[in-house]
Amino acid sequence: MPDPLVLYSANTLLAYRINERYYHQNHFAWCAPFFSVSGDSIDIPMPPSSTPCDICRKYLDDIQRQDRHSSSIHNNREGLRSGMAAKREAGVITPEQHQEIERIVSEASVGDFRPLLYIIPFNSVRDLIQPVPPHQKAHPFSPEYKIEDLPRSRFDVLDWQWR
Repeated sequence: MPDPLVLYSANTLLAYRINERYYHQNHFAWCAPFFSVSGDSIDIPMPPSSTPCDICRKYLDDIQRQDRHSSSIHNNREGLRSGMAAKREAGVITPEQHQEIERIVSEASVGDFRPLLYIIPFNSVRDLIQPVPPHQKAHPFSPEYKIEDLPRSRFDVLDWQWR
């Protein structure tokens, strides 16, 4: 497969704000070279859990329905906690900031998980991309990438409003 022009990553407003305020505008992004793929594609297997469009739709549905037991929101909270532990261990945040972020994550409302879509020009992050190993992908043949420290200056953000 040739290099894509753009990578897409679905994230939440809460994650975005934490990264902007506490992590020096460096973001974590799990990316795909497609925004959406039809379910019957034989060339590009991308289950809903790795397709940015489907991820955004799931968050929107959970927000509209005010689902306080949403697995997507639960998983995002846990991912934020894992990230803040790593940032504390790396010395990016202080113990006090760690506690502050924990309170923010714990007290966040369902609406704080509004989806954002990161649009990432491939050539601007070529040096930062890590391919995802097959055992971590939603499907072993899904084209998935991750970027541990994505500077805000290297991507654009689309805010998905549900109105």
